Amino acid sequence: MKRNKLINISLPIWLFCVLALITGLSSCETELEKGVYKTADLQMIDEYMENKDANLSEFLQIIDKADYRGMLHAYGTYTCFAPTNAAIDNYLKEKGKTLEGLTKEEAEQIVKFHVINDTISTLDFVDGRLPSTNINRDYLTTKTEVDNAGDVYIKVNRQARITAKNILLGNGYIHVVDNVLKPAQLTLAQTFAALPDAEYSLMKEIAVAADFNSTLQTQESGKYFTFFVQDNKTFEDLGIKTVEDLLVRLRKNSPAISDDKVLLYNFLAYHTVGGRVYVTDLMATSSLPTLVKNQPLTFQLNNEFLVINEFKVGQLNEEGIQVDRNSEYSDLTCTNGVMHRILGQIEIKKRKAYRVYWDMADMPEIKALKGYRKAGTTQVFLSGELSEMTWGGKSNPTVTYIANGTSWNEKGQYVYGDMMRFRICTNVMQWVEFKMPLLVEGTYKVWISWRRANPATFRTSFKQDGQEDQILPTVVDMSSYMPIYWQNTEKTILDGDKMESEGWKQYNAKKVNSVMCCKLMGTIKVLSTGRHILRLDALSGSKGYGNDWDMIQFIPVDEDQQWPKIAMNGDWIENGTLDNQIFPDGQ
Repeated sequence: MKRNKLINISLPIWLFCVLALITGLSSCETELEKGVYKTADLQMIDEYMENKDANLSEFLQIIDKADYRGMLHAYGTYTCFAPTNAAIDNYLKEKGKTLEGLTKEEAEQIVKFHVINDTISTLDFVDGRLPSTNINRDYLTTKTEVDNAGDVYIKVNRQARITAKNILLGNGYIHVVDNVLKPAQLTLAQTFAALPDAEYSLMKEIAVAADFNSTLQTQESGKYFTFFVQDNKTFEDLGIKTVEDLLVRLRKNSPAISDDKVLLYNFLAYHTVGGRVYVTDLMATSSLPTLVKNQPLTFQLNNEFLVINEFKVGQLNEEGIQVDRNSEYSDLTCTNGVMHRILGQIEIKKRKAYRVYWDMADMPEIKALKGYRKAGTTQVFLSGELSEMTWGGKSNPTVTYIANGTSWNEKGQYVYGDMMRFRICTNVMQWVEFKMPLLVEGTYKVWISWRRANPATFRTSFKQDGQEDQILPTVVDMSSYMPIYWQNTEKTILDGDKMESEGWKQYNAKKVNSVMCCKLMGTIKVLSTGRHILRLDALSGSKGYGNDWDMIQFIPVDEDQQWPKIAMNGDWIENGTLDNQIFPDGQ
C-alpha cells in the first residue's frame, strides 16, 4: 500500500515535468519559426557559391581541390574574395593550366591568398592594407578608384575590381572580384631595380655604391623591411645631381664618419625600417627605428598629410617630408616587405636637444573635443579611451579633462586654463603611463607641475624601447606646499636659485604662490630621438578626486631651468619681462 501510494503521488509530478518540457520546446519552435535565430537562415560561403551564384562555380572547384570546403562550410569569421569564372579562366590561360590540371598545392595557394580569417565589410576598408592578413599571412590592399565612365569602385591588391560586395553569409562575407589575386613576386631589391631610371636613377646609383641592394634582397623567413624611395627631383631640389654631390652633404652632416661607403649605406639604411609597414600603420605610430642605430624616423598626421621627421618642438621648426599616399609606389607589397614613395629627402641630422613644455592635456582625443580649452568644458575618460595615456588599478579609475579658461585666478594659474584630474593611489589608479612628446636625443631634467591638494606620493620611470628603464630619484609628494624664498625682506625678488637647489621652481610667469607647484623629478637620458614613455607608480593612498595636473617640462641639463617661465596663455616669458607684458594684463 505504501508503494502504491508513492507511485500515485509521483506520476502527476512526472507528467507535469514532461508537459512543461513539451510546452517549452513548443515555445522555442515558435520563436525559431519567427526567425529569432537569424544565422540559421543564412547560407555558408560554400553553399552560396554552389546554390546562389553559378558564376563562382570554378572557384568552388578550386576550394574543393584544396580541401578547404570544410572550413568554408563551418561557422566562423571569414572574408572571401571570390574570383568569377571568367577571372579563373583568364588566370588558368595565363598559367597554361586547366582546372583539372591544378595540383592540390597550387589550389591551396590560390584559396589561402583569397580568404581572410576575419569578417571585413567594405565599410571597414581604407585606402591601404586590410586590418587582417589572409590565410597565407599576407596583407591585401584596397583603394577606391574612378573609372573612365566616372564610376567609383574598389580595387583589391592593384589587381582586381570588386564587382559585388558585402554578401553577408552565415560565416562571413563574400566580395566578388573580376581577377584572380596573386602574391607579390619581386623582392624590394627587384622592385626598386624595376623603377623607371628617368625618375630614380640617382638613388639606384647610391644603392650600388653602398652595396645596399643585398639588404633589400634579404629573403630570410619572417624578415621584412619597409623602404622609402625618393626620386631624382627631390635630390635636384637640394642641388644634388651625382653621388659625389650627396657625399659632400653627408660628410658635412656626419663629420665623425670618414668612410664614404658607410655614409652612403647609412643614408639608405635611414630610409629603411624593419617589418611590413603600410600607410595605415604609419598613421598609427609616432616613430619607428631605422637600420641605423638610435636614428628613428618620426611620423605625424597633419590633416590628410602623413609626414616624416616633422620637428616643431621647442626651437626646432622642420616641416617634415610627405609620404606620397597616392603614388603607385606607395603601399607597394614585395615578397620581403613594402615600398613607399616620399616627396623629399630624409637624412640623418645631429639635432640639438631643446626644451619642451608639455601640457598634459595635449592629447588627440582631448584636442578633438569641441570644448577643448574653452571655459566650462568637462569630459571624463575611461581606461582605453585615450590613445596616449594608459592606466590601471582598482575601482575603475578615470581621468577628467577640465577647462576653466584663462581668466585670472592666482591659485589656479593653469597654462591654457585647463588641467587633467585623476587620483594616483595604491587603491585606485595604481599606475599611469604617458606617451611623451617628441624629444631630441640628449639629457633632460624633468619637472612636474600641479596644484597642491590631496595627499599622494609616486615614483617616476622613463621607458625607451630596447633600453633599461630609468628610475627617477624623487618621490613626489603632491600634498607638499612649494617653499618660496626671497632675496630681500620686502619679498619682491624671488630667490630662484635656492628654490632650484631644493628641487623646486616657479613655472608660472605671472605670480608665485605655494600651491601652484613645480618639482624636479630627476634626470633622463634620451638615447634616440622619438616619443617615449613616462610612467608614474603610486606609493601611497590618496583621497577625494585626487589632484589636478598641469604640465611636465623637459629641459636640457645644460640650459637655464628657471627661465623662460610660461604664462597662462602659453607665452614663454624671458627674465626681465615687465609684469604688464605678461598675460593676463592688469593682474
